Amino acid sequence: MDTVDLPADTTKHRAWSPAAIARFGWTVTTAFLAISLIFGVSVLPAIAFIEWHTRWGLDPWWLRIIVLAMALLPTYIIFIVVLMATSALTTRLLGWRPPREGDFRITDLPWEICNWGRYMIVSHLVRTFAGPLFGTTPLWVWYMRWNGATIGKQVWVNSLGVTDHCLLELGDDVVIGSDVHLSAHTVERGNVRFAPVRIGPGSTIGVGTHVEIGADIGPSCQVGSLSMVPKFAQLDGPATWVGVPVHRLERSEVGHE
Repeated sequence: MDTVDLPADTTKHRAWSPAAIARFGWTVTTAFLAISLIFGVSVLPAIAFIEWHTRWGLDPWWLRIIVLAMALLPTYIIFIVVLMATSALTTRLLGWRPPREGDFRITDLPWEICNWGRYMIVSHLVRTFAGPLFGTTPLWVWYMRWNGATIGKQVWVNSLGVTDHCLLELGDDVVIGSDVHLSAHTVERGNVRFAPVRIGPGSTIGVGTHVEIGADIGPSCQVGSLSMVPKFAQLDGPATWVGVPVHRLERSEVGHE
């Protein structure tokens, strides 16, 4: 019987090199140390605030309990504000930022991916503790600025699915609806790709819309709900864009809605 040489399996996983393993270990260790420091520094003012209330010496005992119970929400707000500021300052000082553009193999684990990974880990810490309560408030927009985003005036972000803040440029009066997924990275064929996302002034991104890397959305664009803006798409404005992928909605189509 004749034998046939089969092509090599191009999908076989490549083993990590010793250098990549060392970078992974260093990344995890430094991220853990940074999170521990950030969390500890953020908790200190909150503990001091509670301790200050315990020294009031109120009588009777039930009045002290009521005062301490009422202090819990202000304590949490103090913790969150310090957490946001400390985390953003830490990643800035340590240079933990994703590359502005590029295409990097995951199995090679270059420093660009390591820095991005640590940036995302610290950002996730803030999103976990602050996002559920403050993710739709101006405080969250301020945090995005602290975390590296370029944001204009009167911007409203109503989604925790907006990530890679330091690669985002949002003009004045931009509105991002709830459940929008918008990030400046994507994973393709074992590679992580990065490209900044820009949204022009006066534009609105509808509920549940997906905006991919490199998208450049012009001024006064209305992107409809549940739409998809493809990678590196350029949307001219003023205009209305809808669909998967998005297409420009002409005046005749608007009239028939």
